[in-house]
Amino acid sequence: MAIEDGQSVGVLESFAEELGGVADDIPAVDFFAGLSALELGRVASLWRACGHLDATEIPAATAVAESLIRAMPDEGDAHGAIAVRTFAETILGRCRSVSSSGGNLYLGARPPGAQLRAFELLRLRTPLIPFAYAAANKALLHGLPDGSEVTLIDVGIGRGGQLRALLRNPVARRQISRLHVVGVEPDSDQQSERGALELAGRQVLDTAAELGVEATFTAVAKRAEQLRLDDFPPMRGRVLANAAFAVHHVVPSGPGELDREGVLALLHELGAQTVVLTEPDSDHVDDHLPLRLLYAYRHYRSVAACLDATLEAAEARLVWTEFFAPEVRNVIGHDGTGRSERHELSRTWAGRLERAGWELDSPRDLVPRAGTPDGFALDESAWAFRLLFGGVPLLAVLRGRK
Repeated sequence: MAIEDGQSVGVLESFAEELGGVADDIPAVDFFAGLSALELGRVASLWRACGHLDATEIPAATAVAESLIRAMPDEGDAHGAIAVRTFAETILGRCRSVSSSGGNLYLGARPPGAQLRAFELLRLRTPLIPFAYAAANKALLHGLPDGSEVTLIDVGIGRGGQLRALLRNPVARRQISRLHVVGVEPDSDQQSERGALELAGRQVLDTAAELGVEATFTAVAKRAEQLRLDDFPPMRGRVLANAAFAVHHVVPSGPGELDREGVLALLHELGAQTVVLTEPDSDHVDDHLPLRLLYAYRHYRSVAACLDATLEAAEARLVWTEFFAPEVRNVIGHDGTGRSERHELSRTWAGRLERAGWELDSPRDLVPRAGTPDGFALDESAWAFRLLFGGVPLLAVLRGRK
């Protein structure tokens, strides 16, 4: 599966041509130029298989995917074997029309064991979730006067982890005297009270009470694209909006549903003075499968490498299997409404904010640079504050103001 040096040049030229239509300040082809000949050959095979699929040449795509899977070692190696296997199995499943992990991966997915443990590992042992929480919360608090009454609209509140981190921040407790949370989350089960939205409400209010912060919680059990103005209570005090890992799921599927800019414009219309977006920084929205494959491989291979750098081998494998492999299957294995993991480049999100009526206010120094783990870097572009691993942008925090 390895390729010769002369072939490497040709492969990289083909990748550069494929990627050439996407404007990005960190050229994606640079990542592929840094791969070993063995891994570059494996990625070239994945890319060819996707080209066959794009041309509806199913037998050819099947043959390439099967050959890749047979060639992969049982365990990981230094040449992306685990990631390559996941991508190849996804392509083979698509060839056989048995793709799994379609639709929104997190609706109704409340396993008590493995996935929860995987998230805790991400939260406690890697910089990914701590960066997202700390950077977004600082962006929300920037410029907020002390003693403010605040309404915080949180789109995709999940279980409320970011808000609980906000409440525990001494700066936030100085700046916020009274907090009204409006949690938007489709994962709701009012009968059993075991949905993510119900859990978020309890945990946010419990944390506020523990810390002596006066707080209220209003639940909005809807997908973001279904939101309307009359879903929301009256706004009180200063209005802030937060959307972490949520708006990339917006895929309008019915009459009158909002697109991404519609969701951002609705937050503007509700009176929010500030909106903060936290999103993966990659292009998984393009319908052209070979291009999507290259961006997805760069992103998820870099995620896998950062897991290997921060976790024990068994822990890294658990997090990959429970969290990121299903995302790969969604990104590569599905089209239409079945593909909900539609991440976009941070530059694209910046344009969406501006078109929705927001003035882009690039955040700076949201988290300390001292102590950044090996391999990771913090980057301030003209439009976002980003976390990089191995020079590849993984996460971006953007802020818009009225």
